[in-house]
Amino acid sequence: MTKMEESLRALRFAALCLLAGFVSPAAAQAPAQKLIPLKVAYDGYSMTTAPMNYAVQKGIFKKYGLDVSIVYIDGGTTLSQAVVGGSINIAQNGYTPAAAAAVQGAGLVFIGGISNQLPFQLVVKGNIRNAADLKGKKIAISRLGASSDIAATYTLRHLGLKRTDVVLLQLGGEGTRTAAMLSGQIDGSLEQEPRTAELTEKGYRVLADGLAIAADYPNTSYVSTKRFTAANPDIVKRFIMGISDGIHAYKTNKEDALKVTGAFLKMQPNAALSEAYDIFTAKVYPDIPRPSMKGIQLVLEELATKVPAAAKVKPQDIVYTVPFDQLEKEGFFAKLK
Repeated sequence: MTKMEESLRALRFAALCLLAGFVSPAAAQAPAQKLIPLKVAYDGYSMTTAPMNYAVQKGIFKKYGLDVSIVYIDGGTTLSQAVVGGSINIAQNGYTPAAAAAVQGAGLVFIGGISNQLPFQLVVKGNIRNAADLKGKKIAISRLGASSDIAATYTLRHLGLKRTDVVLLQLGGEGTRTAAMLSGQIDGSLEQEPRTAELTEKGYRVLADGLAIAADYPNTSYVSTKRFTAANPDIVKRFIMGISDGIHAYKTNKEDALKVTGAFLKMQPNAALSEAYDIFTAKVYPDIPRPSMKGIQLVLEELATKVPAAAKVKPQDIVYTVPFDQLEKEGFFAKLK
């Protein structure tokens, strides 16, 4: 056998080994890429959290070297405290509670935004047809200072009412508020799709829609601390890559997204959930989840009426957008389109 024949035989053997899935002992012992653990919290089982949950369930963050674990923490203020305390690295939190903590020296910064609008509807009993009918009625929000509370202010203002014209009740998450509506304990609630559709199908009505009357007021952001972003710029960049990819995947795979979201929200993929998906993908979820500078300015102006320190703060003082600038230069976002 000539040397050339020996070489060809060796190549054929190597190819057969690859096709058969043979792995050499050295390759078998090679360590897999070590993922960086990242603790992320959120404060609501809602459509706002759906893209991040999808990214975790589908292993999208792992593509960027992160092992992201997500945990629910009730209330934006509590969530801010968890980030500041260091038990959580990044939080999906309302712009308003996060900004309230930031302007009072908590060291929080906005690193992204998943909902730069106010996607709440004021849903009321069918016999409430106008602002006059709403006076004195019991309206549910999650917590004072939370996004639903801000939505209450905007929708009431749109109707020509003051907060004192109704009774605002802090009832917690959307599921609890919806249940209270269905049981007749309250007269109205600040809801998001698909809960809104569930209620309207049962005879309730939308008296005011935050998406129509407060389109520029931001709802939900991603926040971290100045300390964490300074010490871990690469991790923050990887997170932005993962969540951006996750949003894109969520918006372009409706059937699969509905299955994952249905499990997350503990509801069957139905017409209401499908409608919610269509609304959020068309009007709420951004293609590039940059923090909304215009929105943060609106938040600061609203906060300044209650927290004087907010009047001295500019949006650029409480944002960290370095990863977005880098990724845009690198063409990362263009590749997702």
